[in-house]
Amino acid sequence: MKKEMSREAGSGFAGKKFLILILGLSLTAASCDLVNGIFDFGGGGAQGVFKSEDSGETFRPAEVMAKKGDISTVTANALVFDTGNSSVLYLAASSGIYKSDDGAKTWRYILSGIAAADIAIDPFQANNLYASGIVGTNGKIIKSLDGGTSWVDIYTEPSKNNTVLAIAVSQTNPSLVLAGLNSGQIIRSTDGGHAWQATTDFADRIIQIKFSSSGTVYALTARKGVEKSSDQGSSWSSVSNSFTTDNLGSRNRTSVSAGAFYDLALDKRQSGVLYLGTDQGLFRTVNDGASWAFLSLPVRSSSTRVHAVAVNPSNSNNLFVAVSSTIFKSLNGGVSWETKVLPTNAGIRSILVDPQSNNNIYAGMGPAQSASGQ
Repeated sequence: MKKEMSREAGSGFAGKKFLILILGLSLTAASCDLVNGIFDFGGGGAQGVFKSEDSGETFRPAEVMAKKGDISTVTANALVFDTGNSSVLYLAASSGIYKSDDGAKTWRYILSGIAAADIAIDPFQANNLYASGIVGTNGKIIKSLDGGTSWVDIYTEPSKNNTVLAIAVSQTNPSLVLAGLNSGQIIRSTDGGHAWQATTDFADRIIQIKFSSSGTVYALTARKGVEKSSDQGSSWSSVSNSFTTDNLGSRNRTSVSAGAFYDLALDKRQSGVLYLGTDQGLFRTVNDGASWAFLSLPVRSSSTRVHAVAVNPSNSNNLFVAVSSTIFKSLNGGVSWETKVLPTNAGIRSILVDPQSNNNIYAGMGPAQSASGQ
């Protein structure tokens, strides 16, 4: 049963406290909960963001702050492009939110006081941003109407230590916003964040929510895999049940039981084509999850965890996949791969391909995967 969420800001933005810089809050416990519970794989090395300007042939750190310092110690929980200008990027981190206006040549620290897990941008009005995470002991969603200069609190999770891990805006209806909680609950707003309703509880932490261009929405959970909704998030069905059955084609295996799921990538040019990064490697579906195929990567058998996947938005055959600090690049839809090792011991959390200049590839970094970590 749906329920209206009880919260102090549920009826609108008027009179809300704007969060330009949230200082003086104790975030130590919240940040550890966010990082160790969801993102931390142990290890070290330069983190932040790496960038390639030659289609993924070479990568270099893109870590310089505009005034002083760098983001080399920052864990990139989420990295997103501005919808209108791909030279503008936003980085969600446990220390707050960062912004680059020049293709990651320099960064600005635009918001502190929130352990930020995810960022979503209105596809029609690029200055409208949503960020999710946790402040103190309460999960939060905040919104900016001016490209991150000022922010307003639009949702406070009533239960304690329940981070809002994922947030997404519909590509066809910008008033529709979905968010996913650490507890496994999906909450939905149909009016741009003024009011929220709980719709579904997956009982498994939700690590990603993604809308397709057709309006279908996918939620990725940490242990159960991919859920799909065709009615704007009101009802859901699993599309990764085949990972515990024999309904999974492969060149060298007939069945698999994935125990952890890390990343979901949608092919923007082909509806129903999805890529899934798991602890058992990389999988693809071409029929919206009815069946999945295993794509072999040139990795050691002990290194099968695929934490990041990306499809070139201009070329469906151009794929990028990350295992630890190594990027695998394919130009033929996964038939063969080139191997690119980044000059760091950190792990790759996300990969972005610039939709306006495909030569530019970005990698969001974090602590490297440990042998026993997720």
